[in-house]
Amino acid sequence: MGSISIRDSADRILDEVIVRVTSGHGGNGAMSFRREKYVEKGGPDGGEGGRGGDVIFVSTGRYSSLQFFAKKRTFKAQAGEPGAGRNKHGGDGLDVTILVPLGTVLTDIVSEEILADLVDEGETVTVAHGGSGGRGNASFATSVDRAPRYCEEGIPAQERRIRLRLKILADVGIVGFPNAGKSTLLSKLSAAHPKIADYPFTTLSPNLGVAFSPDGERVTFADIPGLVEGAANGRGLGNKFLAHIERSRVLLFLVDGSSSDPDPVQAYHLLCRELEEYSEQLARKPRLIVVNKIDVISAQKRTGIHTRFVHQGIEPLMISALENRGIDAVIERGLALVQSAPVPPREQVTRVYKLKPSDETFEISRLPDGMLSASGRYLDRIVHTTDFEKPFQVTLLDQRMRKIGVEKALRKKGAHDGQNVMIGGRVFTLGEETTTKR
Repeated sequence: MGSISIRDSADRILDEVIVRVTSGHGGNGAMSFRREKYVEKGGPDGGEGGRGGDVIFVSTGRYSSLQFFAKKRTFKAQAGEPGAGRNKHGGDGLDVTILVPLGTVLTDIVSEEILADLVDEGETVTVAHGGSGGRGNASFATSVDRAPRYCEEGIPAQERRIRLRLKILADVGIVGFPNAGKSTLLSKLSAAHPKIADYPFTTLSPNLGVAFSPDGERVTFADIPGLVEGAANGRGLGNKFLAHIERSRVLLFLVDGSSSDPDPVQAYHLLCRELEEYSEQLARKPRLIVVNKIDVISAQKRTGIHTRFVHQGIEPLMISALENRGIDAVIERGLALVQSAPVPPREQVTRVYKLKPSDETFEISRLPDGMLSASGRYLDRIVHTTDFEKPFQVTLLDQRMRKIGVEKALRKKGAHDGQNVMIGGRVFTLGEETTTKR
């Protein structure tokens, strides 16, 4: 598996992007009357508008980065078509489906609510629902009013700004200070080919590789950019990528056996401290300690390093990634730890967006200025589609709101006659007989 590149065209790190999504506006209903030869007074035959398209995110293993969003960050679904005479309904707008890599977390920018944590292949979440189509005048015909001269507009589109944050999925996350040999180790463990050189911060983006045990069992490794002391508090590059290893089931601590400042044991404890400061959960993950570059140190020094770790209750693996020594042991030990490690929990979704168009529930809240507000999917719809210049539509709205208990709920919260209230995004004045638009 090739290395992951998650940089945009300006070579900036691109593991987090903000996109703007807009669903489709619902089509307007039609006002029309049947016109036929020898028929003096045809009845209403205005059709309904079509439903606007949704904006849907889908996770897929076909992609391993957010590179696609470097050039396109605005997505808009198709609007529903308007209704027409002869009871012709408008066509529904097409949905927009956006593919994202496995491990993408979606967060609403305004509310900071986590909308989804897409981990499994083919998971979907609808983040912007298309507006419902308005009803044509044929839908309002009754025995009392056989020729209604009004219809509904379609429900407006939803527009949202969504933060996409990629947390790559790997069984084993490799952490270490710059130039510890993480990229070299990954290249030996798998078919990945990360950039390798003799200077710090060679890796500016996470790399992912797949290794196989002698029995053919698969284990994925992630090479996380080198940490520096203070990374958890924002120093260096490492703090930008600590989130990636939250998905890992096992952490591989790679330390440079040839270094003296810090020496391998000190380096290990410094890494532990950085992870603890970033996340207690991260620090509790199963770990594998690997000492690299034993090819450039003496046998006596190798023994000393090994002994110091053992005295602290740690059995390290001593390897030379450059010379391919000890690589099989890393795979076998890593696989054994992965098989016994728990699956990392997902991000907790704070809201599930699965409201039905027929849902008549609503919520009463108090705005910052003290005004009471009633809002709900059905309630917002009937307010928006009312033409307040036509008294019969206002009366119809009043009847609908009384039926679902809007006025009663507002009065229970302390509203009184003559008080301004917000209903469905519009200001009304609460009256003794009716709730009228201000």
